[in-house]
Amino acid sequence: MTSTKQQGMTGIGWLIVLALIGFFVMLALRIVPIEIESYKVRSALEKLHQVPQITKMSKKEVTRILQDQFSIEDVDSVENENISVVKEKGVMVIKIEYENRKPFIDPY
Repeated sequence: MTSTKQQGMTGIGWLIVLALIGFFVMLALRIVPIEIESYKVRSALEKLHQVPQITKMSKKEVTRILQDQFSIEDVDSVENENISVVKEKGVMVIKIEYENRKPFIDPY
């Protein structure tokens, strides 16, 4: 009498694997756009170094330049209230403080 052993995964095993793959795909589809938008905001700030005479511009002009760049790059989560411009002795400090939150699972 010989005993045979079955090899391979059962149907429940395959369902668990597919559920895990689906979870990580959904996680990536939620996180990647937020990270891309964060990169675009950092990129817009770095491009301000190339603007001539930026230190002599007013806060309104700098904000307009940033908002134009955000419009081109399709950044929606940064508002004018999130941008702070401070001039100190010929040095301009520009900070953008914003938060981009999206629910992991949409209720709709």
